Amino acid sequence: MPINAEWHRAHRMPPRATELQRAQWHLEHAQHCACRPIPPKLAARMRELGMTPPES
Repeated sequence: MPINAEWHRAHRMPPRATELQRAQWHLEHAQHCACRPIPPKLAARMRELGMTPPES
């Protein structure tokens, strides 16, 4: 899967990101880069929080 290096440089995960920050970063990441899917545990937690992770 191709990596969008430009997007990654401009959108770093915050240090000590909260669960919500991680979830939001991964949702945005999925829209702009196809280098890897959302980790399964995080995707499950996102669903518990009422968020809809993209299907990988």
